[in-house]
Amino acid sequence: MTIEKSKLLKIIWEDQNAIQFADYCYKLQTATKDWKLVNYFAKDYTEDQFAKMYNLVANEWLVFDWVHITIGNNGISYDYVAYKNKMLLAYPESKIDIDLIHKWDEFKLGKDSWKITYTHTIADPFSPRDENIIWVYVVIKNNRGEFITTLWIKDLEKHKRVAKTQFIWNAWFAEMCIKTVMKKACKMHFNDIYEKIEEQDNTQSDLELVNIEPNLRDIIDSITNIEDLRELKKKNQWLWKEIDDYFISHANKLKWSTTANKEQNNG
Repeated sequence: MTIEKSKLLKIIWEDQNAIQFADYCYKLQTATKDWKLVNYFAKDYTEDQFAKMYNLVANEWLVFDWVHITIGNNGISYDYVAYKNKMLLAYPESKIDIDLIHKWDEFKLGKDSWKITYTHTIADPFSPRDENIIWVYVVIKNNRGEFITTLWIKDLEKHKRVAKTQFIWNAWFAEMCIKTVMKKACKMHFNDIYEKIEEQDNTQSDLELVNIEPNLRDIIDSITNIEDLRELKKKNQWLWKEIDDYFISHANKLKWSTTANKEQNNG
């Protein structure tokens, strides 16, 4: 089922943003590669569902740009730039500094009478590597106060382990680290202005799922042990190249869950 752009525009307020939104939604549903839908998850969205997502974003005074605010398998997804933009709408004077700390960097942090001071010396700015990330931080200063939020690599690895699609973390690890710390800072210190965005973004689980048929995804998600997962892969080798990332993601979750249970039982 493909939407009618004219019908969608009758539901939402028709302006230039709405027209661009309708065009994109139509392309989202109809784009193909090798005779297959590129965005399988979008095929059953209705005009009313697209309109609801458009209005949810518009109510936050933000705009779908298909870069920082997008539509994925479970709805709306915001990246860290969208979170920054929302902060600047609420507190235009905000100073926001987000960065990664690599193992060769020097980072010093201090507080003096509610004022946050910090220095970050980047030893080798032209050769950062994901495997050398040890911390990520965000400093936010505005009329509401001064706040710093940090996550170290072990925290980030925990977020990655429970992500529905770890292959996105593998491909864009630095970007996901930055988004994770930004979301944490907003939830801790500005939850009143981010509550609705958090709800929408968490429904999307931060990531777009791999493009596979929903019934097959449900079958994979229902498997609770590695042996059965391997058997399913063996039976579906003819199409597994298309869904290998999702298989790997679920396998890693099962391994992590098994390890965690063993540690809990041993403890």
